[in-house]
Amino acid sequence: MIATAGAQRQLAVCVDDFGLHDGVNQAVFDLLALRRISAVSCLVDGPSWVAGATALREAVGQPDAPVADVGLHLNFTETLDVAAQSACPSQPLGALIQACYLRRLDVAVLAREIERQWDRFEACWGRAPDFIDGHQHAHQLPQIRDALLQVLRRRCPSGAAGPRPWVRQCRSPGWRAVLVGISVSDTVKAAIIGTLGATVLGRAVGRLGLRHSERLLGVYPFDADAVAYLRRWQAWLSLVRPQGDLLMCHPSVPMQKAPPWPDVIAPSRYMEHAVLTGEAFGALLKAGGVRIVRLGEASRL
Repeated sequence: MIATAGAQRQLAVCVDDFGLHDGVNQAVFDLLALRRISAVSCLVDGPSWVAGATALREAVGQPDAPVADVGLHLNFTETLDVAAQSACPSQPLGALIQACYLRRLDVAVLAREIERQWDRFEACWGRAPDFIDGHQHAHQLPQIRDALLQVLRRRCPSGAAGPRPWVRQCRSPGWRAVLVGISVSDTVKAAIIGTLGATVLGRAVGRLGLRHSERLLGVYPFDADAVAYLRRWQAWLSLVRPQGDLLMCHPSVPMQKAPPWPDVIAPSRYMEHAVLTGEAFGALLKAGGVRIVRLGEASRL
């Protein structure tokens, strides 16, 4: 964990897509060693999930004192395991959004798919996920959101013993982001993501007695520009409220063997890894007075 003298603000930093390929996994291990992330979100149908889980367990540490939360990155938009996903095939994001808003999907099928991915996580990880979120933020869409809430009610009943997962809320920081240097286009993109269901999901999760993150930072167009990415981080850090905000990132190291499908944001993944492991980023964190913590460590959610 990174701490600075007198630091008052806390931020959860999450790497998405663990298990997608070995490059993402290695980036996670690098950043955990540097204590520059505090959450790892896992694609359980990814070809590198099972093989990477053992090393991830060692990197995260003992369950009673982990350095990061490990969660389930629910996937409805990427075909990673054709056989496993056959009962609920993935759709491109645009088609999925349209189907959800037109109520064309079967919530019962979606709930079974969430249960399948959750079971696959537990079978490999050995315990329930620390949190739930969604690949391309699909967990907040109508119908998928309904299915997720059904599963959470069954698996995490009020009053049940043991830890209960928190849920990512994709609420944008709003137009204040422009005032601190985030472009209008980045701000609009973040706002669009938030309007797809952030507030509705956050309120529903709260009614279940579960925690959720607050605002989502880290939205940008994957332009692979290291200078611009570091500038964005400076602006994002200036937006961090005392507790509960979460910043997502998508780093990877280059792989010797390319994955069997095109990773369209690969150049930006490599750029993110270089920035997040660099000295300039460490100095930025210190100057910003922001402490990277697990959401469970934050004094309030």
